[in-house]
Amino acid sequence: MPRSRWWSAVVGGCLLAGSGPAWTQEVAPAGPPGFPASESGAQNRFEQALLEAIHPDSVGRWAQTLGARAHVAGTEAQVATRDSVIRWHTLAGVQAGYDSLILYMPHPLHVSVQRTWPDLASFDLAEPALDSDPATGIAPVPVFNAYSGVGTAEGDVVFAGYGLPADYRTLDSAGISVRGKIVLARYGRSFRGIKAREAEVRGALGLLLYSDPANDGFVRGPVYPEGPMRPPRGVQRGSVLNATGDPSTPDGPSLPGVLRVAEEQMKGVPRIPVIPVGYEVAEALLGPLGGPVAPESWQGGLEIEYRFGPGPTRARLEVRTERGEEAYHPAYNTIAVIEGYEWPDEWVVIGAHRDSWSPGAIDNVSGTSSVVEVARAFGALAAAGIRPRRTVVFVTWDAEEWGVIGSIEWVEAHADRLRASVVAYINQDAPVSGSRFGAAASPELKAVVRDAARRVEDPVRGGTVYEGWHARVAATMEADADPEPLAVGDLGGGSDHKGFYQHLGIPALGFGFGGSGGVYHSMYDTPRWMQEFGDPGYLYHAAVARIAAVVVSRLANAPVLPYDFAELASVVAERTGHLEVEIAAALEAATATEHVVGDAGLEAPEVSPVAAGVLDGLAALKTAIEVLQSEAEAFETLRDQRLAESAVDVETGRRINEKLRGASQSLTSEAGLPGDGWSRQLLFASDPDNGYATLPLPAIRLTLRAGDLDAAGERLRELARHLQGAADYLSAASELLEGQGPGS
Repeated sequence: MPRSRWWSAVVGGCLLAGSGPAWTQEVAPAGPPGFPASESGAQNRFEQALLEAIHPDSVGRWAQTLGARAHVAGTEAQVATRDSVIRWHTLAGVQAGYDSLILYMPHPLHVSVQRTWPDLASFDLAEPALDSDPATGIAPVPVFNAYSGVGTAEGDVVFAGYGLPADYRTLDSAGISVRGKIVLARYGRSFRGIKAREAEVRGALGLLLYSDPANDGFVRGPVYPEGPMRPPRGVQRGSVLNATGDPSTPDGPSLPGVLRVAEEQMKGVPRIPVIPVGYEVAEALLGPLGGPVAPESWQGGLEIEYRFGPGPTRARLEVRTERGEEAYHPAYNTIAVIEGYEWPDEWVVIGAHRDSWSPGAIDNVSGTSSVVEVARAFGALAAAGIRPRRTVVFVTWDAEEWGVIGSIEWVEAHADRLRASVVAYINQDAPVSGSRFGAAASPELKAVVRDAARRVEDPVRGGTVYEGWHARVAATMEADADPEPLAVGDLGGGSDHKGFYQHLGIPALGFGFGGSGGVYHSMYDTPRWMQEFGDPGYLYHAAVARIAAVVVSRLANAPVLPYDFAELASVVAERTGHLEVEIAAALEAATATEHVVGDAGLEAPEVSPVAAGVLDGLAALKTAIEVLQSEAEAFETLRDQRLAESAVDVETGRRINEKLRGASQSLTSEAGLPGDGWSRQLLFASDPDNGYATLPLPAIRLTLRAGDLDAAGERLRELARHLQGAADYLSAASELLEGQGPGS
């Protein structure tokens, strides 16, 4: 549809069949960023049509169906979710299909834990099915950690707190080694794969992981089914893989017929047995434990005195999983497309992982349902003759729970096309477990999330989602403090944005409504739990889908992409300020040369060549940030002025957007991060010593952490070069807006 037809159809009040009066709000005098004033009303009406097409009853139907039983990647139940999603897309008039992968996903054959001292006790690890919740008893998923090492291990038990490097230093200071022992550690504070790695490198024979009631059990409130918290035998399953994507194909996508790495050569796969247990089992092992009393910060919610050990408690672990060819299973990403009428080769991708360790009402039926519902709403507009300018791609990923595998393998298979086409990726991972809104985004998209939250009504409290978010944040601050702009988090790893943002440099964002609960990765993450404690009536499911629809529509329709590079520059400046403290400490530790921190930052009149290199790099980085800030503000001022006067012609808009996307993608390093050539994002990455935590300016920080000041200086200069490159892209975009530059 040519622009004139799209604009006139929306302005003319084209109604969706059966949706009722769509145009109920006054048109705002100023449109969202990236839209000319003449089209702000059209975009407002486009969004209103989407908002009214999304309904709790509809999204609730998807959620009830998908969450009726567990659907682990590589099982027939997961194939059924693929077929359901494709059928729903097709009924909505959205073209849909799937791609196929063959992934190394060894399912469990036998998992057991025994206490062999002070007496013999075999533990039933399974989570009891509940008569009040039928989904807990339908094809229950075995208790296991994906990619656990196989074999049998027996030894004295040592309690290692959360199993993090700092916890092992505490054990070391107490003269306690875990070599030859069975480690028992709490879930929390890091990715479970880091816990497995740390136990193995220290010589442990096996690892048991449990969720302490102080974290998500009875200490926090009534347990399921009477309350939302984890019951005594509730177990957190999950992957312990410390690798990116399928470990059998480290150098490319896991397509049928490709060469595979032998199991014994796969990197990031633990070699020791790792088993999750409920806190009822953990108490039976911790209770008889001897040795020194653990520090107060290690004490949990069980009615025992937590001690380090080792022994006299002994435990025997056994894990057997599929091996060889039987360990490979098919996986399927569903892909649905609404083609854009003006820039069909530019894509907005919205995705959610479809697999789960359980019925997965929170994780991730809530996300999958959101994507399906947003697709249905866009399909309704398309059926009425109204399509977005850019192509919108709706994806549900497989095998995310095994290690973000389905999306990463898809990104690897289509990297060049995605780099050339995708303007943003919107992720929906466990977006509903309560009513507290929050978000995380790459810096240039933080404002898009805030603006979308201003557009959608809170279904319970009234007012907008943004107003409720603002009130909640303000209530935690001093009376005279200003929470504006509301903080939007930064993106690390741990979900399906990783391939887009960390590998390709494509801007990404995610958001949702959180709450209190203790059913994560357990068989109790069910539709009943959601209806009783998470989101009765699926009201916030509809709200998150509405926010997603607004975000997608603005990214898909804006003639000039609404990236905010001024905020990006501000974010980098703030993180650089924090970095200076680390640099000062590193220089203090590395050299006896005196240096001071002055008003202008670090100054060192007499420093070693290494220190001088670091300080020169820091100065270059600060200069590049200032240049980027200036170019970003100049571009945004010029953009807003031009769009207030008139629309940008299609070809100029296309060329401007190429520059903006180039600016975003330029903030990646072809060399990758230290120790991780796959992750290329220079602004934010997943902390390799935590897994879940986000590490700002990661290449610089990792070199400082390693004590390599020469490399730190070079990485500072590298980031400065890339920020200057982004500024150059913005300068070229400004020239195009002014009609003065060649745009080459």
